Amino acid sequence: MERLGINGGFLLAQIVNFVILALILWALVWKPLVKALETRRERIAKGLEDARAAEQRLAEASREADKLMEQRRIEANKLIEEARARSEEQTRALIEEAKREAEALRAKAREEALAERDKILGGVRDQVARIAIAATERLVGSLDEARAQAIVNDFLVHMPPEARGMGGNVEVISALPLTKDEQEKIKAETGAQHITFRVDPSILGGLVLRSGENVVDGSVRSNLQSLAAQML
Repeated sequence: MERLGINGGFLLAQIVNFVILALILWALVWKPLVKALETRRERIAKGLEDARAAEQRLAEASREADKLMEQRRIEANKLIEEARARSEEQTRALIEEAKREAEALRAKAREEALAERDKILGGVRDQVARIAIAATERLVGSLDEARAQAIVNDFLVHMPPEARGMGGNVEVISALPLTKDEQEKIKAETGAQHITFRVDPSILGGLVLRSGENVVDGSVRSNLQSLAAQML
């Protein structure tokens, strides 16, 4: 080394000094620096972990909040629908009640109108019937014998079916006495085994045939009574 111009003792002293300086730097500078960097790295890592955990908690809280808001929205919509349904039901009930009341009022008005009409028409019919019956009775009271005879002849020509073949004991009532031919015709048409003839002017005209409970009333009085019943 001396041939190379290098002082061995000086080089060794420099190496020793460098090692000592390196050890001093390691102990005083590098080691604390490495430790500080490691501590900082751990702190940063922990901060990042805490941040990730906080982010997860935030996301979870956000999801829970969204879920809660959706649940509240559903409940609110349900309440709104129930309120709307109750309102519509109440409205329909009120409308139906109003319809029933209106129909009841219309029915009552119709009944009152019909009753008033029937009352008026009843009075009119009663007056008309009395006038018509009085006029008819006056007309019948003024019938001559020819007209009364014509009524009897019409009955004999158009004898009701229920009078034909009555049989048994037959009573014949007339407003005027019947001729022999009329009596024979009645006896033949009714097929009576026994027949009696009676005059009753109150029947006003026509004939009344009676056999037991069977009665054929073709009198003018009966026709007037039927007319009065229809008009009253």
